[in-house]
Amino acid sequence: MMIDPVLATGAQASTAIVVLLGAVAKWRRPAAFRQALAGYRLLPDALTAPAAFVITATETVGAAALLFPDTRMFGAIALIALLLAFAAGLAFNIVRGHTDIDCGCSGFAATQAATQAAMQANPPRGIGWFHVARALLLAALAATAFIEPAARSIVWFDYLTLFFAALLIVCALLTFDVLLANVPRLSHLRNS
Repeated sequence: MMIDPVLATGAQASTAIVVLLGAVAKWRRPAAFRQALAGYRLLPDALTAPAAFVITATETVGAAALLFPDTRMFGAIALIALLLAFAAGLAFNIVRGHTDIDCGCSGFAATQAATQAAMQANPPRGIGWFHVARALLLAALAATAFIEPAARSIVWFDYLTLFFAALLIVCALLTFDVLLANVPRLSHLRNS
C-alpha cells in the first residue's frame, strides 16, 4: 500500500502541530495537567507528577520528531503509543462511569491567555467517546509515517497543497477541540 507523499506529510505535520499545541499548554500550566491526570485515578499519587512530566516531554519530542524524515518513525511510534494510552485511559474511565473529569487534553483553548482565567475559575469537565475518537484519529494520522509514500516528483503546487491541507486539518482538529471543551457547558445550558 502506498500513499501520496503530500497527503502523508500533511497528515503528519497536522498531527505534530496539534500535539505540540497541547504540549505547549501543558508546559505552561503543569499543575493543571497534573490535576487532570490525577483525576483519571489510574496512577498512584506518587507517580502522577513524574508521569505528567514524561507525558508532556514525550508529546513534545514525538511531535518534533514527526516533522523530520530522519526521526519520523521514532516520532510516530512515540505519539501512537501515547495517543493509544490516552484513548485507553479515556475509555476505561468512560466505561466505569467516571466521566466528570477534565480530559487533560489542554487543546487550543488552553493556549489562549483570555481563556486561561475562565478555565481556572470553571475548568472544562467531562469526557466522552468523542475524546477517545479524537485520540484514535490523531494516532491514525501519525501512523501514516508507516505507509510508504508513492515515488513521484514534487512540484511547486504540491507545497501549496501541503500548506493548505495541513492548515485545514489543524483547523478542523482545533475546532473539534473547542467543541469538546464546550460540551459540558452546552449540556448545562440545555438542561437549565
